[in-house]
Amino acid sequence: MGKADVAVNRWLEDNERFASLCNGVVFGGQQVIKPEELENLDRETDILLADKGGKTKGMERRRDIIKRWKKGADLAILACESQDKIHYAMPVRCMLYDGVTYTDQIRELRRKYGKNRKEKMQSLTAEEYLSGFRKDDVIYPVITLVFYYNEKKWDGAVDRYGMFADDGEREITDALRKCIPNYRMNLIDAGHMEEAYLKKFSEDLQQVLGMLKYRKQKRELQKYIQKNEAYFSSVDVETYQALCSFLNMEKGLKEVEELQKEEKINMCQAMEEWYQDAVEEGITLAKTIFRLSAQGRSEQEIAEETGISPGEVKAILQ
Repeated sequence: MGKADVAVNRWLEDNERFASLCNGVVFGGQQVIKPEELENLDRETDILLADKGGKTKGMERRRDIIKRWKKGADLAILACESQDKIHYAMPVRCMLYDGVTYTDQIRELRRKYGKNRKEKMQSLTAEEYLSGFRKDDVIYPVITLVFYYNEKKWDGAVDRYGMFADDGEREITDALRKCIPNYRMNLIDAGHMEEAYLKKFSEDLQQVLGMLKYRKQKRELQKYIQKNEAYFSSVDVETYQALCSFLNMEKGLKEVEELQKEEKINMCQAMEEWYQDAVEEGITLAKTIFRLSAQGRSEQEIAEETGISPGEVKAILQ
């Protein structure tokens, strides 16, 4: 996991932020989940799968964020997977993660029966003993959010049906789907949210996620941050790290390692410095391109040397 992913996960893992994210997606913005009702769970999970021959194979999975929602009794398990790139098999990946988490719950119940085993086994029916699960036992819902924050709009499937082949045989497809339950993932395409949807979240999330649509428009980005100066002039370290990740500000990620968690950072000032650095880098790049062109190098050769596309080289030279 890269620095950017780690920074985004740390930012979202905050209980107030995570509660707001879940309330926005699951409950349409109603404040049902309270931050104090959330507790972190172990992000690493593993299960042993046995084949008919009795051979077992271990399967390990690591969640980005996973929490238990408790309100007196357990209500649900809430998880989030952060993606900075489109994962075209994400519906199946989420299905697998959720399946492992459900299996963990059953395994935990089996462990409880393992204590005072002789006494407890006598009280189980043959079916309950075989299942390792009493008839009256319950498991809790698992909800996984996919927080996707790349500039490119998500163009992959959002459910299992979307991954199936569409061969045009509508009647056959419909018949098959009656026997195959769909599995839909809960996608948050953070950079492409409508204004009305953004309002379902807390101000903290609204300010940051509302900024993402301007990532490729530096002037508009500056205007947005200046317009919301009251928020961006004093952000905590975790928010600053997440902002640097969203904006690909590698310099900011390096500098923030020296800051204390309780410190506040003026993002408006950081943006001005970043913008000036970008201008200087652009000037240096343009000079390099013109110099190479004067030496008789082709647009393709210049692109390979400078690390940009031939089209971008052509636009600078025109």
